[in-house]
Order: sequence, then structure tokens, then C-alpha cells
Amino acid sequence: MRLPFRASTFFAKLVAYFVLTYVLWLFTPLRAVYASLLLYSTKAVLWLSEFSSDPLWSHGTTVFIRPGTETDFFYTHRIFAVFSLPPQGIQAAWIVAALLVLVPLMLATPAPSWTARCGRLALALALLLLLQTLDLVVAIKDFYAHSPFGNRWGWWSRSFYGLLDALFQGFDTQLFPVMIWGGIHFRQLLGDRLARPAPPMPADPTRPTTKAKRRREARARSQ
Repeated sequence: MRLPFRASTFFAKLVAYFVLTYVLWLFTPLRAVYASLLLYSTKAVLWLSEFSSDPLWSHGTTVFIRPGTETDFFYTHRIFAVFSLPPQGIQAAWIVAALLVLVPLMLATPAPSWTARCGRLALALALLLLLQTLDLVVAIKDFYAHSPFGNRWGWWSRSFYGLLDALFQGFDTQLFPVMIWGGIHFRQLLGDRLARPAPPMPADPTRPTTKAKRRREARARSQ
């Protein structure tokens, strides 16, 4: 399949945008800003998932970034004190670093205008934030399900969260950005082949095209 743009040009732009994104990643607050945004979205989803009639479990999780770091996520629950559990950590640096893959891919792909390109980038970042938020929430729920107080969860729940956690860990850094990029540019990468109607079948010159012609030929054959 031939791509609708030159592969060499795309690769050159991809490398250039990657270098630019990496420089901004190292020398600007970009990493901390995105990590804070991810923290707030994770807090919101956890809060929505923790409605309970039991006051011990209702909205009991606290998530925070360890002081002095930018991407070390920690979480605790009010029941941790009962079991003398310290706050648990999640190394979110690799999760947040998915931006280094997604942003160059989105900017290097041709678009009708920079407005369209920035709009696609905004959509891609929103999807990435959603997937990474679910990634962190699933990791926390999986720890709860397999913790000393995990008797609230049955075998199916523990297996479900364990499977989701393993799936997200395999996808979060490299595959999520590529999946989002490919999904947004699906038709463009296929050269709009799926949107093109199938060419009409050539007419058989030996077959009559109307009922009248077929009747005339049938009468001619009978005489």
C-alpha cells in the first residue's frame, strides 16, 4: 500500500518534532503541568468510583504527587491505618512520557492546515489523558483487590482488575500513542480507499440492457 505522503519527509519531520518536544520536556514545566492534570483527573475518576454507604469506604482514597518530584504518584486510603500500610507509589514517569511519542506523531502527519493539525493534537491529548487516567485508577483498584483488606472483592473482581492492570501496563507507554495516532488518521493512512465507492462492473456487450431488447432477441431466436 502506498502512503498518501512521502515516508522520508514524514520521518524527517517526526525526528525534528521529537527533538523539539524532548527539549521542551526537559527545560520547561511541560512534564509537571501534564502530571498535575493527570493527578486531578485521576482524583476525579476515583471519587466517582467510590460511592458507598459504608463511611469507611466512601471516597476514602487520597492521591498525591510526592513532594520534590514531578511524576511520582502516591495514594493512600483511610483503611490503610487499620492494617499499618504506608502510602503506595506508582512510577508514573513512563506513563507521562507517552507525550514524547504522541506529540511528534501528530505534528508530523500532514493536515490541511495548522488549525486542523492542532485540533487533531488536542483530541489526541484528550484521549491519551483519558486512557492514562484509567490506567492509574485500575492500578489502584488492583492493589486494593489484592491487599490484606481485599476480602471485599471476589475472585472475579480480583481477576478482572489484574487482567486490566496487565493490559494497561503493556499499552500505556508506546502502544497508546500509536493507537490514538492511527485511529485519528485512519482514513488518511489508507489513502481514503475505504471511502471510495467500488468501480461499476463493465457492461457485457453481448447482454441486452433493457427488457424490450431482450424480448426482441427472444422473438428473433424463435423465428
